[in-house]
Amino acid sequence: MRDLRLWSGVALMLAGAVLEPIAAGKTEPASKAPALPGNDTIKAAFTALKAGEDDYAPARAAREYWDAARQRVAQDPRWTAWLQERTSRVTKWMATPRDHPEWAAGWLHNYVNLKTGAFLHWTPDQPIPPDQPGHEKLRAAWIAHNRIYNIDRVLDAARLFRLTGDTRYLDWAASQLDFYADAYRGFPLQSWNGRAQLMNQSLDEATRALVLIEAVRLLKPHVPAARADHWREGLFLPLAANVMASSREVHNIAVWHAAAVTLIGLEFEQPELIGFGKHSALGLPSLLATGVSPDWFWYEHSLSYQEYTVQALVELLVGASLRGRLAEFARELWIAQNLMISPVTVRFANEDAPTLNDSPPNRKAPNRKLWAASRRVLPTWLGLDEAKGQLSWDTLLDPPKPVDSMPVLPDLASGPVPGLDAVQLVKNGWHALLRYGQKARFHAQQEALTYELQYGDTWLLKDAGTVGYGSPLHKGYFSRAPAHNVPLVDGDGQNPWPSEGQLDEVAPDGSFAAVSHPSYRPGVTATRRLAIGAGDFIDQVGVTTGSDTPHAIGVVMNTPCAVTSDRPSVAEGASLPNATAFRHWKDWTAYAAAGTWSGTLDCAGRRFALAIAGAELQRVFVGTVPDSAAPYTRRGIYLEAMATETKFKLVFHPLASPQASVHKARRAR
Repeated sequence: MRDLRLWSGVALMLAGAVLEPIAAGKTEPASKAPALPGNDTIKAAFTALKAGEDDYAPARAAREYWDAARQRVAQDPRWTAWLQERTSRVTKWMATPRDHPEWAAGWLHNYVNLKTGAFLHWTPDQPIPPDQPGHEKLRAAWIAHNRIYNIDRVLDAARLFRLTGDTRYLDWAASQLDFYADAYRGFPLQSWNGRAQLMNQSLDEATRALVLIEAVRLLKPHVPAARADHWREGLFLPLAANVMASSREVHNIAVWHAAAVTLIGLEFEQPELIGFGKHSALGLPSLLATGVSPDWFWYEHSLSYQEYTVQALVELLVGASLRGRLAEFARELWIAQNLMISPVTVRFANEDAPTLNDSPPNRKAPNRKLWAASRRVLPTWLGLDEAKGQLSWDTLLDPPKPVDSMPVLPDLASGPVPGLDAVQLVKNGWHALLRYGQKARFHAQQEALTYELQYGDTWLLKDAGTVGYGSPLHKGYFSRAPAHNVPLVDGDGQNPWPSEGQLDEVAPDGSFAAVSHPSYRPGVTATRRLAIGAGDFIDQVGVTTGSDTPHAIGVVMNTPCAVTSDRPSVAEGASLPNATAFRHWKDWTAYAAAGTWSGTLDCAGRRFALAIAGAELQRVFVGTVPDSAAPYTRRGIYLEAMATETKFKLVFHPLASPQASVHKARRAR
């Protein structure tokens, strides 16, 4: 499980995944997804990609082979060097006390660059920030990083003891569990986002508990029963009580809560905790029945949070396997495997993943690192191949089996994607994913009726996702409508959100799809129809305000491409809307557009003509806007009309490259 925790803690946090707070107060239950099918149907999905064996095929039970691991580190020079590096790292860390009972952990999302919102890179040799005004949040976030790193070393030390028999590692790992059991009740209770004492929020409390309970599993047979009882009473039972009290709604965090409570219950034989994880309204079966769609998407509509949910399930499934209890979670095992695989059905070229709602930028589908880290219980041929040659605790103790042949990923298909409130069009080199709403408020952005667009492997419209939650750009820009590709009224988009629109029509051949949102804003109806012709991509947007007074009706788009207007006429005195997100536009130009406007997009050398038409169209703005990844800027296009209702038509047309034009001219000669 160490691989998975490393991927979660480093890649998801430092590379940009975001974990938003649970809203406080009374909450409403989630609307239940359509019932999932029986186990045989679940197991049959994506069957060509799955590589499981034994009683749990097409998944598997995780195993541990300690004797074989000892032989491997003794005989294989690569593993010998790996063990030496791991031993040196842990030995160095053990030499000095690293955590203190008076330290209160902060929020990891405050360890960010305030200018760009990018996460700062924490390393164990960084000094703690000064305890002085202005550094409080940064210092507390450093303490959180330090505590996480210390807890991870506890598990490393427990494994080193089991592997080598060196009691120095047993003594230090046990002393750290003593420390946290002694200190837990003295850590301040933090309740802004669930209940937490070890960490700053209940999610982090649960993720750290999963690391520590694995260390307990390895150490408990080698310490006096009274010492393990102290760990249970001083740390794990009060921590589980905090986590259970924090679990209120169906979302990814609740899955982490249930996984942690369940494994604590299994390790210490606590029926109440096991019952919470298996049978309560917020236990794992209920969470998956509510949160997973029949096309295997998680209802928060963020693929990064879907994968984060998978990680929580893998922690539970590996832990249950190693305690001989996996049979009790077989259905959850098979559902988790499909939940991990399903994003490949909406992947773009180069295995680029769509970016829905709160999500880090530049993600991949399939997520090969996740598939490799999950292969102990959710094996796929691709994940096994990715894990081949990796040196880690997981591959040392439970090596991946050989891969004889690699299946191809499933073909992309045009049609509805109901689990994402989306429709996909794939035809004539174009690929669009159009979304018409959200089911859950957690991590929802103001993005109904947005879409992402590729031609071949070239991005024309790409969602930025978001940055660290500690950055003002998260709520002030990236989560708001002007950061997406959506209709606007008076500079603002969907309201309230989340809210669901509807899929009105989709052509069986993928040539068009039409969606609408009858309550896009109070009194406002919005529609969008995307169509693919022989060469063009056509976007038609309609907005009806229901008002007798004209409003600024517009469409905003955000592109990684350079934008050049075909006409130089500037609209004197024009101004952008007053909506907060537009304050982040820089170096913008307003072009006069009496009914039409045209320009050229240069997308990393691939050029496209863009023609815009609308009877009431008056202005088109082009400017520099924030992006969530380096170089942290992209181009925004905003078209605007003053009307009570209007329609816009946008046509994208690929242009021949300069080289292709030269070759064509030479052939003509």
